[in-house]
Amino acid sequence: MNTTEQPDQKDIKEQLKHTYDQALENTREALDYMAGFGIKPEGKLGLFLSPSTRQKEIHRLPYSHKAKQVVTYETQPGEFSALCPFSGLPDFGVLRVEYVPGSFILELKSLKYYILSWRNIGAAQEDITAYIYKDLMEWLADPAHLTVTTIYNVRGGIATTCSIDSRKQ
Repeated sequence: MNTTEQPDQKDIKEQLKHTYDQALENTREALDYMAGFGIKPEGKLGLFLSPSTRQKEIHRLPYSHKAKQVVTYETQPGEFSALCPFSGLPDFGVLRVEYVPGSFILELKSLKYYILSWRNIGAAQEDITAYIYKDLMEWLADPAHLTVTTIYNVRGGIATTCSIDSRKQ
């Protein structure tokens, strides 16, 4: 890559400032929202981004087979994480996606980038599961069924598993 293709330092600084400002505003909004329920953060508080900043597209490939196979993607522990909106600490877990393709299948590299896009986002575990389900349903368009499950590491002695199954909607 030659120097004419590299972003200039001013552009990088502006991008970082915009990201910081966005994270600060989102964190303030989350704290105000929680305060309305009498919830105050404990410990150190970190900045986090809004779910609206997640990757907006997952590439897909056509599925033209008559076979109704079950496709399952499951992250390894530590590969899926987001931030707790109450503490800013990371919530690590396993993301499991199971579907029977209709017209499309998901392209794996794109799915991986989508999963990584959650790393700096602060949201409740249940909300993240619902966002992911909605996004995948949109990109798969017409799966025979879709199940999204998040299995989070134990926190405060409580294990959390969230699951949305299109067959139960």
